[in-house]
Amino acid sequence: MLSTVLLALYGLVLLAIALASLKYADSLDNFLVAGRSQKKVLIVASMLASTIGGGITIGTVNRAWGIGFPAFWFVAAGAIAHFMQGALLSKKVRETEAVTLPDLARKLVGPSLGTLTSLIVLVTWVGIATAQFVAAGKVISGITGMGHQGSVIAAAAFLIVYTLIGGQKSVLRTDLFQFGFLSLALLATLAWLFLATPPAAGSIHIDIFNKQFGFLDLLYYVIVLGGSYFICPMMFSRLLSADTPANARKSSFMSGFGMLGFALVITFIGLWSQASITDLGGMDPLNFIAHKSLPGVLGTLLIFGLLAAILSTGDTVLLTAAGVLEHDLLKRTTVAGVRLWTAIIGIIAGFIALFQTDIIGILIKTYNGYTAGIVPALFVAIVLSGKRKLDPALTFAAISVGYALGLAGSFMDEGSAAAKLLPMVGLAMSAILALAAAYGSRGKKVVQ
Repeated sequence: MLSTVLLALYGLVLLAIALASLKYADSLDNFLVAGRSQKKVLIVASMLASTIGGGITIGTVNRAWGIGFPAFWFVAAGAIAHFMQGALLSKKVRETEAVTLPDLARKLVGPSLGTLTSLIVLVTWVGIATAQFVAAGKVISGITGMGHQGSVIAAAAFLIVYTLIGGQKSVLRTDLFQFGFLSLALLATLAWLFLATPPAAGSIHIDIFNKQFGFLDLLYYVIVLGGSYFICPMMFSRLLSADTPANARKSSFMSGFGMLGFALVITFIGLWSQASITDLGGMDPLNFIAHKSLPGVLGTLLIFGLLAAILSTGDTVLLTAAGVLEHDLLKRTTVAGVRLWTAIIGIIAGFIALFQTDIIGILIKTYNGYTAGIVPALFVAIVLSGKRKLDPALTFAAISVGYALGLAGSFMDEGSAAAKLLPMVGLAMSAILALAAAYGSRGKKVVQ
């Protein structure tokens, strides 16, 4: 009963923050990129809160319970991507003054690429929203005792309403609060598990590779999953919200260090569960720990920390997809339109989530096509911006071929070699065609 009351109060606090930000949602620029005036602390906290979402947190602990330490790479791949992003892209991205990732593609290459990128982002981010709703449903079910479908409906309804009220300004504000909440919850949980109830000596194994995770798996995690963080509509919306290009660059590096730390914390919580829990009783390991392994207050803190993480990712996902649909596909600039699409996209993702439970499986299948198609081609376009103009037709082909191969991998058995190799082949093909678009006979050197 107390947890349900706290859940209601928590929701009211977030809605109050959103309502306080309502006055800033007077233009599309303010609604989607917060006026391009945000300081590093807000950008970094929001990048971390959006990447270390509930789906990744719950999913990584679940993977660690099954495959051990290699689950670390699911989050660490994102950290590596953020370091590379800071070194190669962040400053250039902020300097484009784009509003969305497809808008950046349009500015750098041409209208056709903006449209194609929009469609891929829209489909992909519906899948990511689905994963967040599934994760939120698991937490709400644990708090209230509601079934999966009722919990998903409640989570989706709240996230939709909260996101469409305040836009990016409220997202950035609440992300700082929610990131702090999540950090405290995870660190306190880790300390309690290993200090108050330590696992048996020798039961924790730190192996880069094992029977469930080989070198091909590592390549897939770092290249394909990491690529989804390297060139990401959500991360780019943060960079485009930064007050200066220099701070955008610094934010990527700082976020990378934060993700590495979180990767270790989350993985070791998972390793504790692997060593200490033999029967989950139908629950996922992290929710089992919150309800069965921690004292009441700390368990409640972890539950709400997880909910904070999920909401931090979910609101950004919805806003990203809705902004792309309004600004880049429909070529409109109304805040009312973004709000309408936030509701519609949320309803679609929520409906799919009613019949799904595997968070990481959803994310992996979602990322395959996006990363293989978009990431290599846009990387070439961004790095060469101001130097070479890519041929639009060849760049379109690069993204299309890469996306098709990556998507094909999603239809293979998740543990098979083909499921990992097809997206990587797609990445290679997209990169080769993008380079041909830049340096072939139809690419153009930019005259300074």
